[in-house]
Amino acid sequence: MPHTTPGVLGWDIGGANVKAVRLDGRPGQPPALHSRSTPFEIQRDPEALVPTLRRLAAALEAGGGPHAVTMTAELSQAFRTKREGVGAVLDAVEAAFPGADVGVYTVGGRFVTPAVARSIPLEVAASNWAATARLVARFVPDCLLIDIGTTSTDIIPIAGGEMAAQGRTDPERLASGELVYTGALRTPCEAVASEVSVGRARCAVSAEGFALMGDVYLWTGRLSPEDYTVRAPDGRPGTREFAGERLARVVCADREMLDDEAIGRIADALSEAQTGTVVAAIGRVRARHPG
Repeated sequence: MPHTTPGVLGWDIGGANVKAVRLDGRPGQPPALHSRSTPFEIQRDPEALVPTLRRLAAALEAGGGPHAVTMTAELSQAFRTKREGVGAVLDAVEAAFPGADVGVYTVGGRFVTPAVARSIPLEVAASNWAATARLVARFVPDCLLIDIGTTSTDIIPIAGGEMAAQGRTDPERLASGELVYTGALRTPCEAVASEVSVGRARCAVSAEGFALMGDVYLWTGRLSPEDYTVRAPDGRPGTREFAGERLARVVCADREMLDDEAIGRIADALSEAQTGTVVAAIGRVRARHPG
């Protein structure tokens, strides 16, 4: 699929967000890009994917051009296998845009038809990282690409203008350190650290799903309420006030027991622990690519 085809609509269909971009190319001119993103937890309502795709396409004023698709939604617990998930996502795309020219991106770097994609589900599952890496490699031939999202972090080596990743599937990438399942919003706090400081003592962290890393960054000011796009664990608003309440519960306390300073120490400890996890993975990947 040509990179400057007029009216190409690109999709990244995830389990928590759906992102779309319209690329309009004109001879002799830089391509024009228009993008939209919407929170969408496919596990809660898989059938809503079709209208979600249509709404995003309408918002981008997309015409009848081709569609380029990547996905990570196949990992959702809505599906029993990745094969089932890939098929469901492609069914939704074809239902949303009947008769459209659809290309599905593979980890190997080619576009295939939906029919072919269904026969090679592990080659199209979670292929968005490979698309990002190959695009970056065109402009920065030697680098370490670090992409921290809401849910996970990609650490992708690029050498000599080529993607030099060791892993291809999610399990392979987790084993190599090139995929770290920690992100800036959806990661539960207990997945980041087992202890934090409360007063002068080290306190174990509860494993009740009381708070997300998005609450940490809401509290510290690194995430705006507008970017807290998931349902909070307690169902309350994504504001600093309620983030503080959720963080207090990480150590089974509440805001009558912990003041702002104590909440700040908890948030800082969790942020530092998450940073340390990512830094350690970067070190592993860099050790294989010392140049």
